[in-house]
Amino acid sequence: MSCTDRTEDTYESIESHYAGKSVLITGGTGFLGKVFVEKLLYSCPKINTIFLLLRKKNQSETSERIKQLLESPIFDRVRKERPENFEKVVPLSGDITLSNLGISQEDEQMIIEKVSHVFHFAANVKFNESMKVAMNTNVEGTRRLLNLCHRMKNIEVFVYVSTAYSNTDKPVLEEIVYPPPASIDEVYDILEQEVSEVSHEDKLKKLICGRPNTYTFAKALAESLVSQEHGDVPTIIIRPSIVSASMREPLTGWLDNWFGATALIATIAKGLVRIVLSKNTNILDLIPVDYVSNLTVAAAAKCKRSREITVYNCCTSDANPFTVGLLGKLIAEDSVKHNFHDIIRPTLFCTNSEWLLIFFTLILQTIPAFVADCWLRLMGRPPRFMKMQRKILQTRSALQYFSSRSWQMKCQRTRDLFASLSFSDRLEFPFDPTHIKWETYMPIYCMGIRKFLFKLS
Repeated sequence: MSCTDRTEDTYESIESHYAGKSVLITGGTGFLGKVFVEKLLYSCPKINTIFLLLRKKNQSETSERIKQLLESPIFDRVRKERPENFEKVVPLSGDITLSNLGISQEDEQMIIEKVSHVFHFAANVKFNESMKVAMNTNVEGTRRLLNLCHRMKNIEVFVYVSTAYSNTDKPVLEEIVYPPPASIDEVYDILEQEVSEVSHEDKLKKLICGRPNTYTFAKALAESLVSQEHGDVPTIIIRPSIVSASMREPLTGWLDNWFGATALIATIAKGLVRIVLSKNTNILDLIPVDYVSNLTVAAAAKCKRSREITVYNCCTSDANPFTVGLLGKLIAEDSVKHNFHDIIRPTLFCTNSEWLLIFFTLILQTIPAFVADCWLRLMGRPPRFMKMQRKILQTRSALQYFSSRSWQMKCQRTRDLFASLSFSDRLEFPFDPTHIKWETYMPIYCMGIRKFLFKLS
């Protein structure tokens, strides 16, 4: 029996499912985690407790971090309509990179007694992180949390939030758990060997099987670990693609960081990036952050006890493809409309040739930036565009693996889950990717960049 099978005829609403339940969330202060916490507080008002596992940062206690989190503008509608629900958020001091999650015995016992739903968002998302750090956070951190789940008396579901790019070696990504690219023991054997730094890195590169970085590799290993070690704990894997600005909730176009495609889109809109290594027909798989959050809430609510893992790809490339060519067109139109660009009218060219990329970067980006800096100097103002270009090229380079390729990410199980919801739940928790209208969404995304990152009215 899979997590979407029904064993009763009566439909239980998502809101009703969470009534009286206590959940544990890791990564609740991240971009996706914040939206998820807000959605539970707002749309599942009878939830009992939301335990947030938080690291201490800069000597700031967990209670202070929670206060700062809940004072964020994204919690405005909860503050206005259901302020009493803030009392349901309980911070727990801990760290997934530490033994036993770094939590106290008292907190551990409370979790074991009360928690029924566990949502694991926390991860190290740095592409160039060392293998040792990526393994400890993304693999061992997941193992530590899953071990705690096995001791919970009322566990109903463990939700692991992975990435759709954990299996970049496959052109078509199905909603299944794939065999791992290597065994976890193999990785540790290499990490423990006393070899030169060069040979050490060479062995690790061979091990990751063509994946672009340690992040996607470690995520693939974590999926395999979850599949092998979840035991009797009902388990779901959510695989979002490139998580982007909110479509509608908690604020239209909301963003709080430059990750994913955001930095690239912003620099295209500014006219600072004018050419990328890609094809106009390549698919850019964006998914609004509220769609990922809504799917996560719904999938956990509809999970039934089973030894089989259910995988949901939260993606658009198969059901509602969005091309790089259309991306450039819509960004340029929006930038011109709002006079957002810095250097002449923005446009985006694509090339498959790395030599042409270098040449046209010089012609279309570097030289205009140099001329603009000369103009600023003549006006008695400090130059800035060449410095910006250096940072921009680093960002473009980091994303180049993804822009230069296309994947088809199947999401039929995700769409079937949405179709199985009641009419009212479909309205409250939208996540069907076919409902996204790119000509409508991209202006929302660009508005979010201007409003929340550039702080423009």
